[in-house]
Amino acid sequence: MSGPLPGRPSPFGPGPDEPEALFRREAVLVAAVRIDRTPDGAYTAGPLERRWRAGRPNEVVSRTDRRASYTSPQLVPLLWAPDVRWHRECGADVVSPAGFRLRAVELIRLGGFMNAALMEMETPAAANGVALLHGTLPAVRPADLPKALQFCANIDAHHRQGEQRRWVSAQLPHGCRIAETQRKMIHGVLVTPRNELPRLHDDSELATAEQWLWKMLHATEYPPPVDAGEEIGKVRFPLPSALCGVAGSVGLAVVGTAADPNTEQAPDFQFYDGSSFHLATLYGEALALACLQQLVLDAYGREVARMGESEPLRRKVGQLERDLLVFRRSYWAADFGRQDACTTIVRNFQRGCGMPEALQSLAGDLGELARQVQAAETETTNAILGVLAAIGLPLATGLAIWQGLSQADVASLYRTLGITCLTTVLLMSAFPGLRRLFVSLFHRRGRRR
Repeated sequence: MSGPLPGRPSPFGPGPDEPEALFRREAVLVAAVRIDRTPDGAYTAGPLERRWRAGRPNEVVSRTDRRASYTSPQLVPLLWAPDVRWHRECGADVVSPAGFRLRAVELIRLGGFMNAALMEMETPAAANGVALLHGTLPAVRPADLPKALQFCANIDAHHRQGEQRRWVSAQLPHGCRIAETQRKMIHGVLVTPRNELPRLHDDSELATAEQWLWKMLHATEYPPPVDAGEEIGKVRFPLPSALCGVAGSVGLAVVGTAADPNTEQAPDFQFYDGSSFHLATLYGEALALACLQQLVLDAYGREVARMGESEPLRRKVGQLERDLLVFRRSYWAADFGRQDACTTIVRNFQRGCGMPEALQSLAGDLGELARQVQAAETETTNAILGVLAAIGLPLATGLAIWQGLSQADVASLYRTLGITCLTTVLLMSAFPGLRRLFVSLFHRRGRRR
């Protein structure tokens, strides 16, 4: 991130326990949603447009073509195309019951093929997209900010009578609703101090910045455990100087360690302006991509579990295998090019949620279902051939004998057919394997769905 240097602490300013001790409290909250139709006219197709270094020769505008130029064109149909993404900016007075001040809402739906695949499943998909809520956390004491983040991200219907969930639902357009399985939104936060970061726990061995990273990542009021330093080391992602960040299965946290704003720089050209831009664009989209991957894997997992309850059809198993292959070559294989921070965010989220193991297990389950289908079809074919042999051989032999009789009349035909039927019954009784083939042939038809 090129730009001005971070500011130096000043001996003047608010105390460490005052809300003004923090300058930036920006957040992106990501919720899984079900989008049944294109959003109404209040939403504009395409991604939210942000500007960095506005009015300067190296100005960056977060349009689709520009995003693709510094990431990967592969992401365009997945995240930025006008048929999968919409946005709406909000006024300054849109505040949630938990104090989250909303500035914009973005919706990202799965692409056409993958969305159609989820909609065709007999197990209804809980979600087919995500909503990104851009805004700022409430201005509370620094020590209370992790708890405030927890309340803002909590959309459980039983938390505070579900007021936060109802508020989030009210910000979504008609035809879009929060997934029934969603209880807590994924969060991405950026915190910067006006002077120095206030220390949250004096008795902790962690450095001040690491305390902030751990508490904001987990959105908790409790002090970090003894092994928090080791955990932070495993989930860090690369950032420029005067910044540190961690990402996991619950979101990401970025903390500035220098004074903000820098009084030696112009108000419209601050060091941490780039961090705000990246949170609203790259980092938020990395979380969105990971959440889309997760909801697809969840939907496939439920569908495979349903199919395993009965004897599946070859066509349905084959279709799921092809759809999973498309997912692996599109959403799962997507990356952010040379943006190493975004790639690390996605990988940390995947590992934290066990998504690589879930994908491997899903592929193995589909392979097992395909093997079972093939074995069932082979068994059915053998049963048909066995039944035909048990009935056809005595019948053909009886008819040949009947035709050779000197008096091949109707009465002798009936006697021949009776003997044939008796022979078939005796064969079924004498050979248990043949009887099982005959029974399974008709029993299997009733088990198929």
